[in-house]
Amino acid sequence: MRGLTSEEAAVLLKLYRRRKFGANHILVDNLLSGRPPERLADLRRALERLERDAIVTRKPTRHGTAVSIPPHLGREVYEELSRHYPFLPRPPWLR
Repeated sequence: MRGLTSEEAAVLLKLYRRRKFGANHILVDNLLSGRPPERLADLRRALERLERDAIVTRKPTRHGTAVSIPPHLGREVYEELSRHYPFLPRPPWLR
């Protein structure tokens, strides 16, 4: 997995902390909510880069587009996020 920018790490952190892996997904609007309006365009571009690199998968739903992290990338996502957020606790599957 490549290195992450701060915007990409912010998007992945919310997915990771809410345990959105595989079939468990979150709507894009809910993922980006709570962020300052001036950063939303940067975060949307970061989400598009993550989708293009297959770090995040997209799923269409009745309510809109949803995203999640592929389960096989769990360890790599944790390792990259721990570089940006050293306070991140180790997940149960790495203990």
